[in-house]
Amino acid sequence: MIHDRSRLDPDSWHPPLLVLVGMGMGKADLSEKALSWIRHAEVLAGGGRHLDEFPEHGGERIPIDSSLDTFLHRVAQASKDRRTVVLASGDPLFFGIGRRLVQAVGEDRVLVLPNITSVQAFFSRLAEPWEDVRVFSLHGRSGSHAGVSWLDELTCCDRMVLFTDPGHTPEWIARELIREGFSDRFLVVAEDLGLPGEKVRRFSLEEALDGRFSPLNLVGVFREPGSPGVQEPLPRLPVFGLPEEVFSHEAGLITKLEIRAVVLALLGLERGLVLWDLGSGSGSVSIEASRIASLGKIFAVERNKARYRDLVENVRRFGCRNVQPVHGSAADVMSRLPDPDRVFIGGSGPDLVEILNQAASRLRPGGRVVQTAVTLDTLEAARSFWQDRSFDMSVLQLQVNRSLPIGSSMRLHALNPVFVVKACRSESA
Repeated sequence: MIHDRSRLDPDSWHPPLLVLVGMGMGKADLSEKALSWIRHAEVLAGGGRHLDEFPEHGGERIPIDSSLDTFLHRVAQASKDRRTVVLASGDPLFFGIGRRLVQAVGEDRVLVLPNITSVQAFFSRLAEPWEDVRVFSLHGRSGSHAGVSWLDELTCCDRMVLFTDPGHTPEWIARELIREGFSDRFLVVAEDLGLPGEKVRRFSLEEALDGRFSPLNLVGVFREPGSPGVQEPLPRLPVFGLPEEVFSHEAGLITKLEIRAVVLALLGLERGLVLWDLGSGSGSVSIEASRIASLGKIFAVERNKARYRDLVENVRRFGCRNVQPVHGSAADVMSRLPDPDRVFIGGSGPDLVEILNQAASRLRPGGRVVQTAVTLDTLEAARSFWQDRSFDMSVLQLQVNRSLPIGSSMRLHALNPVFVVKACRSESA
């Protein structure tokens, strides 16, 4: 249910309504409406820097200490019978305390007064639009967000802004970028935005390694203008449905576009999952999977040396950092891989039953295996394997005909028919 709070007035404010005020970059960004709610508060809560902006306020103060859970509990208790305002940086629902506060007290009890975000302020200092910018928070996240690395996301964008913490400083960011080969990037570090000592400075990665920065900082990672970068040709390609000719591959030995599209649909990819691509060949399935879903990791396994070289080249060309090429027989290397959520088997040879056994035993709950087969023997081996196990198994057959010119008309040319086997493990298995 959506609640209309637009007519709420501080003169008629009654607990347990709690007011969450975004401070923007500081007190100067507050509207008269927000200041009126603050004046009517009996309790002010927030960080020490924000509380210090109101030395004249006579209400009780609840500062954020080392334990956010304790702070939220005190706020929830105080707001039950006293008019309470929580002061927060920027827009509190944009990588701020808003999410945790609403979870703690319930959305029915919270009135949010948003303000400009630090990212908005950052780009206003640069006089640049920011609608295409990716934003990640490194605060307490070990460099990832929802299981997806910021470095993987950076591969596909020219501009990113990172919220930092004491463990993920501008120096740390520069070191990670150098280690991962992002030599075409530079940093813009905004320190103490909205405060008297505000500084916004540009650094090369090497300069940032030796920098000294205020703990209150925001980091922009930008691609150098005109730098070649592996991603330059990608905007001219479709998001999904890459033609075979854009891949380095051995003639004819590639999962055709139409088959690939069905395989990816049947895999049911979700953010953060682990995918095994066994017998990956040129890696077309892995690369398309990487481009359409922010998977946690993709392991593309290929034993043929020439095809493995194609795989490595395609991963490099498309900049798919979350695709890990693995050279070797699938049956031999699977034991060294982390448990998968999804498995695609595009080639297996004589090891099919062993590969299926390992995949079935290692597959996580709710996982699925998708396999292509072009011979009846391979289809029957796969069908026989799954039919006696606690998996939901289905088979479909694809027959693709492509048009070819013939004089002033056209004819249809049939590609080899392909069987696709899908086996799904239940969530409780």
